[in-house]
Order: sequence, then C-alpha cells, then structure tokens
Amino acid sequence: MRRMSLVFAFLLILVTACGGSPQPIALVASSPGSLEVGNQRVLLGLIDPETQAFLPDPAVPATANFVGPKDETIEVPLDFTWAIPNVRGLYRAEVDLPSAGPWSVSVAAEGFEPTESTPFVVSEETAMPQVGDPAPAVETRTSEGHELAEITSDTDPDPDLYRLSLDDALADDRPTVIAFATPAFCSSETCGPVLEHVKQVAADHPDVDFVHVEIYENLDAESFDDLVLVEAVETWALPSEPWVFVTNSEGIITARFEGAVDPQELGESLSQLGG
Repeated sequence: MRRMSLVFAFLLILVTACGGSPQPIALVASSPGSLEVGNQRVLLGLIDPETQAFLPDPAVPATANFVGPKDETIEVPLDFTWAIPNVRGLYRAEVDLPSAGPWSVSVAAEGFEPTESTPFVVSEETAMPQVGDPAPAVETRTSEGHELAEITSDTDPDPDLYRLSLDDALADDRPTVIAFATPAFCSSETCGPVLEHVKQVAADHPDVDFVHVEIYENLDAESFDDLVLVEAVETWALPSEPWVFVTNSEGIITARFEGAVDPQELGESLSQLGG
C-alpha cells in the first residue's frame, strides 16, 4: 500500500528538479492501475515548483485538457476537493476516457500559467472494482467479536461503522458505503480526513449501511514492514489508500472515490440512490 507514497515522492523529485521553472506542475494523484476506459474520476494536483506546495484553492477555477493515444482531446472543468482540510487541496475531473494506452493532462488554473503535460496510463480493464461492478462480498471483523482498537486505527471511532461485516452489509438490501482507510498508517495522510467525512455523512443517512474496513490486520505490529493487509483489501485489489465505495441496495457499485472525498460529493452520490 506504500505505492501511492512512492508515486508522490517521485513526483516531488520532479518538482525539485524543475525548481527554476515559473510554471506550476500538474500531477495525476489517481494511483497507477486504477483508471480504465470509460467514465473516470481523476484526481489532479497543482504544485508550486519552488515551494513544492499544493496550489489549488476553492476560489481558483481550473480546467484540464486530456490528450489520448488516438489524439483525442477532451477539455473538462475541474471541481475542488480538500484532501487534508485547509492544508492540501486537489482538483477532480469527471471525464470519459475512450481509449486504453498513454494519456497526458495539463491544467489551466486562474492566475497561473498552464502546466506542461503530465503522462498517465489508462488500462483497458483494471483488477479493482469499477462503477457498475458487483461489490466483492468479503467477511470483515466487527465489534461483536473484537475490541474496536483491534479492528480500527481511528482514535475516535464511530461504533456503527463496525457493527456489520462487509458481506452482511452488501446482502441486507440497503445502500452501503465502504471506507477502506487506515488513519494511523496512511501513506498519503488523507485516510483520517476521509474517514471523518464518512462519519459526518453517516450521521445524516440512517437508512444506509456504513462500513469502515481497516487496511491492516495487525494494528499492534512493531514496524510498518510487519503490517499485514486484511483479506478485503487483497480481494478488492486496491492499489492505494484510502478508497470509498458506494453501492446500491443490490450491491452494485454506483460511485467510488480515491484519495479524497468531501461530505458534499459523498452525500450527492447517496442522494442519487434516494439514501
């Protein structure tokens, strides 16, 4: 699960190397192996090459220009999301990527020069579940048989998120929100904020099941290298953390969010289900 942190580290090396450039640098924050042909939610960062700070701000409108392997050109407006509230912001694009292969994207934000193109890869099909797929039903640990400290690294857990096993939640004819996150061990540092947003939305949706799946099995491990992934993360083939998925009452994935999701965006996905 440290692959995401390695991606960010590599991109920051590029930022440092380009320190003399006045242009911001665009990074694709969606993890490798998560994007496939079709409608996708792509996370984009905008980096100051001198300070390495994330530049996006809720008041700064921006657009992205995607270029595909068949010379497809797609321009879309960007929405803003706080990955870490008031600290690190990202833009998000909802875009239909029609072809597999090497793509690139540049970002034009108000008040900044457009960025150079940043490459990324779109797969024909990914190993992890996509919108429209049945959610893999996996048994997860619950508070019935475990102390909360054994099954979550959240320092202020909401007990309702550990009441149901994931497979039971997917089978009870209710919409479900599944949050894969590890606040204490998160390589991207966004698991805690994402889980807080999930808990906030859960309080407003009593007719929806909410399940937090901790990324690691052994939270008392002596070192990061000793951590063991839980079965659900392996089964879902998640390449990074955090992830939040929404399913309808039939267990079909209707929305998925990588890395950052705010209460408004998550709440809107539930409103579309009537939840």
